[in-house]
Amino acid sequence: MDNPPPPQARPVETADSNGMALAAMIIGLVAVLLALIPIIGFISWILAPLAIVFGLIGKNRPAGAGFAWTGIISGVVALLICVAWLLAWWGLVNLGEEIGRDYEEQIRAEQNVRGSSK
Repeated sequence: MDNPPPPQARPVETADSNGMALAAMIIGLVAVLLALIPIIGFISWILAPLAIVFGLIGKNRPAGAGFAWTGIISGVVALLICVAWLLAWWGLVNLGEEIGRDYEEQIRAEQNVRGSSK
């Protein structure tokens, strides 16, 4: 009575995946969504460069190159949105300062007119 031959181990076939490209896409899309929210958008200053770096690393592998490019592009878009918010807030602050200076000048001019009429 012969023993049956031992079972042959088959190599497990795995789908070729690119974790960096997938991470770049997910982080990039989250960065864009968060960048659109005024107060929470500052988080995109961290997430957007991460998406770009992960995308640049992930695009070197053929699997998931589309995910990598999506991460790179969405990271750049998120940074552009962040810069637009920064410029908008900076413009509003400068406008407020200018309005405040004009108001102070009007008050001084009015006080000078009152002071000279006495």
